[in-house]
Amino acid sequence: MPKRTRPEPAEPDAFSEAEFRVWRGFLNTHRTVSDELNRRLERAHDLTLLHYGVLITLVTEPDRRLRMTQLAERVLTSPSGMTRAVARLAEEGLVERDQDPDDRRSFVVRLTPPGLVRLREAQVTHHACVRELLFAGLTEDDLRRLGAIYDRSSVCTGTS
Repeated sequence: MPKRTRPEPAEPDAFSEAEFRVWRGFLNTHRTVSDELNRRLERAHDLTLLHYGVLITLVTEPDRRLRMTQLAERVLTSPSGMTRAVARLAEEGLVERDQDPDDRRSFVVRLTPPGLVRLREAQVTHHACVRELLFAGLTEDDLRRLGAIYDRSSVCTGTS
């Protein structure tokens, strides 16, 4: 093993042990749950997690419709990724994509009745998977505390 002749620079502003455990746990949990959700949704409903995200976001809107740019922001994907996802969902008749009558440069995506049916079927799989992988072993009190922690996070409060 070669000898070091110069000292290595120290890690700047390193995480505390507690911060590192939380960060590592968050990353592992996110990856595990997301990957398994994607596998189960594709296998059971022919939907990726991104496609599920589009449908679940649209169903929460009063008219079940959003501009493509707003949809991409809410689903946390790029505009090009949203374009591909909406094209696939539209091919299956789960959404419709039309020019925005208020801005002809924009498109509006609307959830269709078959899209709502597919979403409701997929929600059974989604909820079961999240309960199994994320909520199992947590009490109602744990869930309330965890929810409160997320509510205080600067990401959730918009103060980051």
